[in-house]
Amino acid sequence: MTTFSCINITRRYRHFLLDHVSFTMESGYFYVLAGVNGSGKTTLLDCLSGTALSSAPGFTGDARLGGLSLRQDPEAFRRRIGYISEKCPFFTEASVAENGLTYGAFYPDWSVKEYSSWLMRLGVDASKRVFQLSKGEFMKMQICFALAHHPDFLFLDEPLEGFDPVFRREFLELLGELLEHDMGILLSTHITEDVDRLADYVLILENGRLAANATKEELSDRYASVSGTAAPHIRDLLELEHRKEGGAP
Repeated sequence: MTTFSCINITRRYRHFLLDHVSFTMESGYFYVLAGVNGSGKTTLLDCLSGTALSSAPGFTGDARLGGLSLRQDPEAFRRRIGYISEKCPFFTEASVAENGLTYGAFYPDWSVKEYSSWLMRLGVDASKRVFQLSKGEFMKMQICFALAHHPDFLFLDEPLEGFDPVFRREFLELLGELLEHDMGILLSTHITEDVDRLADYVLILENGRLAANATKEELSDRYASVSGTAAPHIRDLLELEHRKEGGAP
């Protein structure tokens, strides 16, 4: 089991503040990062993954994975994380296969054989150029690349929007397989219904603050103490926190 810690991560923009977010995760568990659009989910994942430079103005705090620090060992830290996002920097004019070989060189454990195998399993044409991929195909390509370098934790920023309902189900089954191999998963979404079954823990961001961080069962009990009934979905937990923070009903 591997531990990931987010330690007082803060990111200041002119009109937004990600405000001293701290939490801990263990590999082998599924964490859902929920929040309405604009709550700071992508900003937080950019910080945790190292995509947002820790030396950037307005960025304070740290993250640790095992014995590695994002601030002190950024390259080694990033090698142990897979990050799936619309903003991942692949060469759009190069093919899926060429991108794998180019970026795979930065990961000592990256396997071209496994990359090809995952591309075949998820139905991604390795000869296609990246700009020719649909949003769903681009997400699949990133997943294949990440799994080929064997990360300890997989971070996914709103991946479900690009998939049709059939592949959503297959994709969530795949994530379930990864959990069995002791990979930790942090998935951000505002489409929470799809992950109700898999979620072990739920983290709720509200206006840049971590409003809730507990097991799904604990949050459901908290919901029941307020409403008198158990929360059937993560969506209900999110709506409760949104109301408590003074959001729109």
